Amino acid sequence: MSAVATLLRDLETTMLRGSGPQRSDILARLTDLFLATAVDMGEEQVGVFDAVIGRLSRAIELRARIELAERLAPVPNAPNGVVHQLALDEIAVARPVLIHSPRLSDQDLVAISAAKGRDHMLAITERPNLGEPVTDFLILRGGRVVTHAVAANQTARFSRHGMGVLVMRAVQDDALQATLGLRRDIPAELAEQLMRAAKNSARKRLNDSLAPALVGEIEDAVERGAEALAAEGQMPGELGPISAALAEIRELNEAGALGEAKVRGFAEQGATEHAICALAVLAQLSLPAAEQIILGADREAVLLVGRGLGWSWETTAALISLRKDLGKSPAAIDRARESFRNLAQGTAQRVLGFLRMRDARP
Repeated sequence: MSAVATLLRDLETTMLRGSGPQRSDILARLTDLFLATAVDMGEEQVGVFDAVIGRLSRAIELRARIELAERLAPVPNAPNGVVHQLALDEIAVARPVLIHSPRLSDQDLVAISAAKGRDHMLAITERPNLGEPVTDFLILRGGRVVTHAVAANQTARFSRHGMGVLVMRAVQDDALQATLGLRRDIPAELAEQLMRAAKNSARKRLNDSLAPALVGEIEDAVERGAEALAAEGQMPGELGPISAALAEIRELNEAGALGEAKVRGFAEQGATEHAICALAVLAQLSLPAAEQIILGADREAVLLVGRGLGWSWETTAALISLRKDLGKSPAAIDRARESFRNLAQGTAQRVLGFLRMRDARP
């Protein structure tokens, strides 16, 4: 351990007088040494690195902490205290260890979820072989997006109670029905309940004529738009704007000219009908679904879809500006921007897949 002793002396000097880059350099050297010898170390030796790396990692910049988390995450005997410290850091740092580190127990994951909230929960849902205490907590406290994500984790294990809650919620949630329908671990009695819910939902969608195929099916889309507007007391003669928007979007799409830039342009111009129709085509969703994403009660839906499609924050913010309730508040926009930037694209893509399944004709 003489190399560690030398580094400890360097560390004391660096902590007193060193700059940020010098601290990061010492940390990188310590981590290199640990990774090179970790396989032969006992817990007592690992504890030395735990104390040293833990102390230094509290005094380094974000980028260096992210790199540290990525390097230590897959190591079976990574310094335990450092791993827990990183897991409680901001999500960019925490994500690698939350997903991969074997040092985190079920109890640890529950405590982190309770302390940190949705972004950390979403990262945990990507973790293989989640245990029942974790999935129970995520279902109870995670909200709809977290619930969908954990239900889609095919290696996650669920208690009888937890699975029962999922199936009960699926009665009113078509996307959750579709996700649970892919699982093979649902008890027989709950599978029957899920099947009944799916049949009822399918029957309702058929009765409401909510076919999703917008691309190349303009007549169906116009018909659905007419039904939606009629339900709100509008006259058929008022369908001109949506019909014209659908026709224009179809022409742009067939010409290969429909993309993120067009969507952003429509939103910045306040062309709500064009923005909705363009989102429907590009996200492969129905017109009513696209309208709900942009204007509906779930304020996070547009963030998830924008991130899932790989769009920029500027485009997503332009779509948010079409709302009457959220687009006017600077504080709300700041919160939305932070959520958007912290949202993992893989997670958003899975949620977008759920939305497409919910929207699909049976």
